[in-house]
Amino acid sequence: MNSYRLGVSLLAALTLFTVSACSSDPETKKASAPATAPSAPNPDSVRTQLDRAVEKTARKYHAKVGVAISAGNDTIAVGDKGKGPVWSTIKVPIAIAALKDGADKSLVDLAIKESDNDAAYSLWSQVQWHEGSADKAVEELLEDYGSHADIHDTAFGYSTWSLKDQAVFGAELPCIEEADYVHKVLKDIVSWQKIGLSKEERTRAKSGWGLDEDENEYTYRQFGVHEVTGKRVGVALSVVTDGEDYAKAEPAVKYLAHEMVGIVDRGVKKGIIKPAAHCKDS
Repeated sequence: MNSYRLGVSLLAALTLFTVSACSSDPETKKASAPATAPSAPNPDSVRTQLDRAVEKTARKYHAKVGVAISAGNDTIAVGDKGKGPVWSTIKVPIAIAALKDGADKSLVDLAIKESDNDAAYSLWSQVQWHEGSADKAVEELLEDYGSHADIHDTAFGYSTWSLKDQAVFGAELPCIEEADYVHKVLKDIVSWQKIGLSKEERTRAKSGWGLDEDENEYTYRQFGVHEVTGKRVGVALSVVTDGEDYAKAEPAVKYLAHEMVGIVDRGVKKGIIKPAAHCKDS
């Protein structure tokens, strides 16, 4: 968020079990179970492909990188988990919560399409006025759809919302009645912000970006929903680079988003990824 400051691979462990055999012999005989070599990762698995995309992006752009996808009952998160500030991506659930309370859609246009901070604050204030606690209202909204975030009560850009939980919520966006308008305008992001996931065909996403001045790191995040033949996959990514603006992060976001969507499309085509086709209540 412009106005705010701040800023798996799995390790396989192999254990040898020592079995002691007792007999009438004075000596104790010891035998070790044979070691079993870990199986090689399946090069065609979605996790392996995402791992490869994350590692390649990290090397190519000297960045800390993470991605997550949510399809049906399966969620996969790889690389950086996105534990830092969520920045402007939090404007999506704020807008939805505000629409539930009768917010003006023109404010949603500004907050989502243009990432306008003043409009987002007006939406936040409306939720605060109607619900008594905007942070709790947004947290409860997310919980209702299987996602979790810790919402900052005064500076919502500093809220924390993991990539995994963002992907889960992204997959649910088309199913939230009050999110219908937000889902619609996510396709109309202003041109200078339409990069990465927002640029990809059949993907609706919101970006958020900000600087951690203490660490001199810039974070660029995106999350949303990728739609395939009427079905949906939640997607989220994060790129953290050294520097004071998003100029260094932007090409990494473009590259990673394209790789990620390609993996999802191929996975769906092969039947490896099974995207959600129906809403849970239907």
